[in-house]
Amino acid sequence: WDEYDYALLDTPPILGVLLVNALAACQRLVIPTQTEHLALKGLERMVHTLKMVMTSQNRQLPYTIVPTLFDRRTQASIITLKEMRQLYPDHAWQETIPIDTKFRDASHKGVFPNELDRLSRGVRAYRHLLAELENKSEADRDDKSS
Repeated sequence: WDEYDYALLDTPPILGVLLVNALAACQRLVIPTQTEHLALKGLERMVHTLKMVMTSQNRQLPYTIVPTLFDRRTQASIITLKEMRQLYPDHAWQETIPIDTKFRDASHKGVFPNELDRLSRGVRAYRHLLAELENKSEADRDDKSS
C-alpha cells in the first residue's frame, strides 16, 4: 500500500460479501447518489449497512454522499437534494454533480469526459469533489498522526 496514495474500490450497492469487505477495508467512503426519490431509499439502506459494519468493527468510517445527475430545472431533483441534505447534513456534499450531456458524448466516442471538454460543468464538478476529498484525506492523516 505504501506505493499508492489512493485505492478506489468500486462495488455494486447491493448488500453482499463484496460490499461488506470493501467497507471493512476502506478508510473513507464516497456514496454517489442520484437526485431521485427512489435513490434516497437505496441510500437509506446503504447508510444502515454502513452503520452495521462500523458497529461490528467498533470504528467510525467517514463518508461523503455525492448528489449526482442533478437537474436544477426539475422540481424532483431540487426536492430530493433538499431532502438528502436534511437527512444527512454532516455527510451530504454541498455541491452537486449536474446532468451533463458531455458525459454521454464522451462515452459514445470512447473517451474520458475531460478529454472531450475539460471545462464542461460535470468535469468541473468532479474536479471540485476530488479536491475536497483530497483535503479531507490529508486532514484524516493529520488527525491520525497527532
